[in-house]
Amino acid sequence: MARTASRHEEELRQALELVASATPRELDHVYASHSTTLPDAAAAVRNALAQWNAVVQLESALVALPAPIDPATTRAAQATENVWRRLATEFGMLSSSEVSELLGASNANRVYASERRKRGELLAVQRKNAYVFPAFQFDHETGVVHPWVAPLLKLAEHHGRSAAGVISWMMAPTTYFDGGRPVDHVEAPDRLLDVAERAWGIDW
Repeated sequence: MARTASRHEEELRQALELVASATPRELDHVYASHSTTLPDAAAAVRNALAQWNAVVQLESALVALPAPIDPATTRAAQATENVWRRLATEFGMLSSSEVSELLGASNANRVYASERRKRGELLAVQRKNAYVFPAFQFDHETGVVHPWVAPLLKLAEHHGRSAAGVISWMMAPTTYFDGGRPVDHVEAPDRLLDVAERAWGIDW
């Protein structure tokens, strides 16, 4: 006996049919029309529309480049971008003003966060025209920077690693944590620093 499709499956089927045949303008209209009546279908349409727009923007950026770009370089850039987006979604990224306010600087002065970043006291990565700061390096209850941040950055400098490289390393699974990520062990600073020293000190 054939199984009857669930309401959820039927909504997804409808979404796929719409996506397969629709233009971007039609997709936008469908999303606006059915966001409340068919939430799963609308979400699928929204995601398809976002993907479409991203592809269009990427194609425009590639056309503007003065020379062809190697596919491996493109994949590496996308992988890095995915790390920043995953970090922002999971932990949050703070602006200079938000960091200054969190740490108690007067008037949420952006210069305060910038100066601490330059002194090697804060992890930050440049996004577009500004630096943003991973929220996992702060104790949000007490308004202080975790004590492992400055030593980790000093260790990274010793091993020729950038702050962006440190952040990427924090987000990546490693055998030193039995497949876990360093970012999941920020409450154990001594172990975190020991693992970083061992991982970065390997000569290949």
